[in-house]
Amino acid sequence: MASSRREAATQSNYEEAWATHAALEWTIDFEKQQIRGRVRYVVESSGVGVSEFVVDTNGGLRIHRALVNGRVVSPKLGVPHPIFGTAVAVPVGSEVVFEYETGTACAAAQWLEPEQTADGKFPYLFTQCQAIHCRSLIPIQDVPGVKLTWEARVEKPAWATVLMSGLEEKETDSWRQPRRVSPYLIAIVCARVEARDVSPRCRVWAEPSVVERAASEFADAETYVERAEEATGVAYQWDRYDLVCLPPSFPYGGMENVNLTFVTPTLLAGDKSLANVVAHEVAHSWFGNLVTNATWAHFWLNEGWTRWLERQISGVPVDFDISRSRAALTECVEHFPRPELTALVPPLRGVDPDDAFSIVPYEKGSGLLHYIEHLVGKDRFREFVRSYLGRFEDGVVTSEDFKNFAVENLLGSSSEDIDWDAWFHAPGNLPQTYALDTSLTVAVDEAAAAFPWVPACSYFSWPTALKLAYLERLLLLEKCEKDDLQALDAALGLTATPNAEIRFRWCRLLLSSGVDRGVDLALDFVTSNGRMKFVRPLYKALAAAPIPGALAAAKKTFKDHYAFYHPICRKMITSDLLRGGYNLAL
Repeated sequence: MASSRREAATQSNYEEAWATHAALEWTIDFEKQQIRGRVRYVVESSGVGVSEFVVDTNGGLRIHRALVNGRVVSPKLGVPHPIFGTAVAVPVGSEVVFEYETGTACAAAQWLEPEQTADGKFPYLFTQCQAIHCRSLIPIQDVPGVKLTWEARVEKPAWATVLMSGLEEKETDSWRQPRRVSPYLIAIVCARVEARDVSPRCRVWAEPSVVERAASEFADAETYVERAEEATGVAYQWDRYDLVCLPPSFPYGGMENVNLTFVTPTLLAGDKSLANVVAHEVAHSWFGNLVTNATWAHFWLNEGWTRWLERQISGVPVDFDISRSRAALTECVEHFPRPELTALVPPLRGVDPDDAFSIVPYEKGSGLLHYIEHLVGKDRFREFVRSYLGRFEDGVVTSEDFKNFAVENLLGSSSEDIDWDAWFHAPGNLPQTYALDTSLTVAVDEAAAAFPWVPACSYFSWPTALKLAYLERLLLLEKCEKDDLQALDAALGLTATPNAEIRFRWCRLLLSSGVDRGVDLALDFVTSNGRMKFVRPLYKALAAAPIPGALAAAKKTFKDHYAFYHPICRKMITSDLLRGGYNLAL
């Protein structure tokens, strides 16, 4: 099986010379919406014949001065690449320093005006470096396979608190990450925030008006960490597990930044019903942060493993969750615009990893792991998990590494029962499956098949996962009548729900059925949060809705709220709709 360890999304020479430690000195300038400062690298090389240390930059990042072993040098700029930015080369040395400032097109940073925050009083900065946006924040070898330790000192406004994805040095505005991590896990928040402790090692941060709700919603963070320790047989390695509830423009449900998970306020349902996203981010502390995909082509080794562990600790019935995931994967691979990118190890040469992002690495990846678990039994698979984490701790892996280790330490001759080439390289759906316990699935299917009868009594006793599955089944109907949907809303309170996942599916159901008021509900939703899981499908649904004026309203809304969305989100919405034939040019 061919499996390259070379990252396609970098112009650096990280295989010849690489950084082992970074020391950051930053000044946060809200007026100019800019980070200025320097990064000092400790560099190692592969040996004789290596003459340069080459880093990635992007987003208009400007290097003012470079020093190698204390001597000023002239950095050599490469030819700008439309996706991967501009390489910067300096002579190799044991210490390399870049003095620089971020540019106006820094995709890693979102600068929010006070009115874009919950409290409306102070501006807010947060960063999002995954997948290849760290190079717009720091001149760096922006490769998951280059793991390094780091430290940081940050100069910030007096009113602000700085949080970083490391351990705080008390009262000095300095931070350190003593374990080796990939560059995409470097993160910072600079904002007016407060904290509430929910356990001795878990703390929740948020704006003052949100922090009590957030602490209540995420109070089970410690429970998830303990369950993950038990499920893997490996203790939590990062000392603290804190999280920060960001403003609504954060484009993801969560981001597993080490020591400081970022989460979206769309999880604040009031009843912990969406807190399983925290279970997912906790699981990344083992898979992704501790053992990391060597390149973005092997992203499933982060997300597939994390989905497997999430299912062990979240409390959602495993077979039922897998069943929903299989259905979601089927829909994804049927409609994904570039079918070749639905392979578990997709061909990413010349491809922005953001453009390849989908549920494939999550659900196809976890599908392979559950299939292997089914073959060998849960007890043997749990032992394998412990040995896998022990073997690759603090390291990086490819799919070939995983296969070889699994064959040697778990599968033996049973490896012949796995079609490895189909799993790794064939586009499309799961190549091999096994039977699931369908008792919960059948109950939901029967309720949906009986529509327009409304299962109000049972619906309110269902866990959130079943409620979502019921609405997803209704979405598969060609069209629901307006009066029937009105009765459904009256019985289940869908329009008024504080649960963002339910509200999202309800908006889609209204739009696909041509119900006019679905436009206003969807527009309100896409302007109150920037989570791409919700806003990307809703903009597409608005554009395609059989409702007069829906497309025009979507265009106007996107234009009017363009600054609200994170740069990654703006790019992806524009790409989605252009691909669908809907021009959203501003």
